[in-house]
Amino acid sequence: MVGLSVGEKHFIQGGIAQDLRSDGRKTLTYRPIYVETGVIPQAHGSARVRLGATDVIASVKAELGKPSALQPDKGNIAIYVDCSPTAAPMFEGRGGEELSTELSVALQRCLLGGKSGAGAGIDPTSLVVVEGKVCWDLYIDGLVISSDGNLLDALAAAIKAALSNTGIPKVDVAADATSDEQPEVNISDEEFLQFDTSGIPVIVTLTKVGRHYIVDATSEEESQMSSAVSISVNRKGHICGLTKRGGVGLDPSIILDMISVAKHVSEQLINKLDSEIAAAEASEEES
Repeated sequence: MVGLSVGEKHFIQGGIAQDLRSDGRKTLTYRPIYVETGVIPQAHGSARVRLGATDVIASVKAELGKPSALQPDKGNIAIYVDCSPTAAPMFEGRGGEELSTELSVALQRCLLGGKSGAGAGIDPTSLVVVEGKVCWDLYIDGLVISSDGNLLDALAAAIKAALSNTGIPKVDVAADATSDEQPEVNISDEEFLQFDTSGIPVIVTLTKVGRHYIVDATSEEESQMSSAVSISVNRKGHICGLTKRGGVGLDPSIILDMISVAKHVSEQLINKLDSEIAAAEASEEES
């Protein structure tokens, strides 16, 4: 946790109450966001996102696998986050493991929808090659390099950018396999399929400090929070997932207000992220 004096705590809380934060931002303003794609050559797709001093990387690896018997028409997606021990002192030992698990679960809940798959930003049916027999398994890994608050929003942005950078090899299935055999497949080295990432939501975390809530909280601001609600919103303004942390309960009317604020903020975030991803892809092609 960030160690602050009583005066510093009052300064942070007083500023937020007057819509003026320590770094000059308003309560609902994000820090500048920077995106770089193709940062890990051996992955099928990767991206790095910086949000102030918060710095994260996401990579996507695709492997051929077999759909589960319960969902033969869907591929498998796993999200795992690792917090580098050098990113923050609290990440050393058990602290880093617990936060990694918390972030992984929150990202799965916000990006992959419920157990039924409803609300998923990534369509698992698009990963099927042969129903019930062959599918792509997607392994999405996030790495926190440097932490200065708002890790969940930054990781979700990096995953969205990494998926837009992902090319999955085209697969040809041998036509002569009988119905009960595992079909033979040929993986192309030259043809790649791109993901449609337009439906992938962004995550907007609203952190409650005193009576007010803010977006894109820094570590100092997070140390003063009573609770935080993370809401994933897609381009159409639909809520795809919601997760809360912090021990203090919230009145349902406050959560409804937070959702409407998140919808409003998400529009600007999606537009900014789209332009940053496009610029990053363009510079990657030039280099």
